[in-house]
Amino acid sequence: MNHIVTIARNMRGALLAATIAAVASLSPAGTVLIAPAQAENNIKVVVNDQAITTLDVQSRARLLQLAMHLAPGAATKAAQDELIDEQLRLQEGARRGVVVSEDAVVAALTSIASRSKMTLPQFEQALGHGGVTIKTFKDRIRAQMVWGRIIRAKIQQDIKAESADLIQQMRNREKNANTVTASDYMLQRVVFAVQRSASPAEVNRRKVEAEALRSKFRSCDEGLAMAKGLREVAILNIGRKLASEVPPGLKDELEKTAEGHLTAPQRSDLGFEMYAICSKIEVTGEAAVAAGLDAEALDKRGEETSKKLTQELRQKAHIIYR
Repeated sequence: MNHIVTIARNMRGALLAATIAAVASLSPAGTVLIAPAQAENNIKVVVNDQAITTLDVQSRARLLQLAMHLAPGAATKAAQDELIDEQLRLQEGARRGVVVSEDAVVAALTSIASRSKMTLPQFEQALGHGGVTIKTFKDRIRAQMVWGRIIRAKIQQDIKAESADLIQQMRNREKNANTVTASDYMLQRVVFAVQRSASPAEVNRRKVEAEALRSKFRSCDEGLAMAKGLREVAILNIGRKLASEVPPGLKDELEKTAEGHLTAPQRSDLGFEMYAICSKIEVTGEAAVAAGLDAEALDKRGEETSKKLTQELRQKAHIIYR
């Protein structure tokens, strides 16, 4: 399925961003922000015969404190709940044959470290000064990657079933699925930059320049080459979009603009923006039905599906608190 949104990114984005910011502020020579864990390590929770220890909870709680500034008690409770969910999700991944390699986890961690302007060893050292082990961070990333794959597979399965059901309903009502259409676009965004401090005369001049390009634009190959030669013009690749994936205002502009041409310039915070339609295809029949469901599902179902599956796993699980 094209355009699959990475559900795992949605599930971890806010906490990950906060963690990166917090870790980046730590100096390897700095003071330890949170008291180190006690040496004693007991079993805290058992999830389907898989133990979660007090050290597991303490280390995860320190991570949540570092990223979210939670009080110690709230961080401990949140850490325990998160670890239980992770165990259930990893167990479900094992049952489904979803495995994330160590190399994939290390690659993800290396990318995260680079966003903090650190190497992986530096990132690990900074985490340690915050009272967090690299294992805690790796365990969390691994669980998120496994769960992301499970959620994507579930969404794909649901969409396939729903599109087939909708098509069958059409047939039962003697309606032809071939009457359903959807537009499929390949887009490039062309931005004529305008400074916030620009005078009205300068703003108007840039609009005239944008309109001039639009009047000469006859294909993406030639038109984008012209745009690249203009002063302070940016070209951003949008890629493939279905009509159902674009805002209503832009949808109207795309519908009335011919393939190989530019939409009318619209004022934005960046300047004047136009969209080059490099291809416009009318998808019909069952493919259009599935395409519409696909676009809607990618926008709305990730979090809902994750919550529902997690609740189902908890209801079926054998969880013992000690």
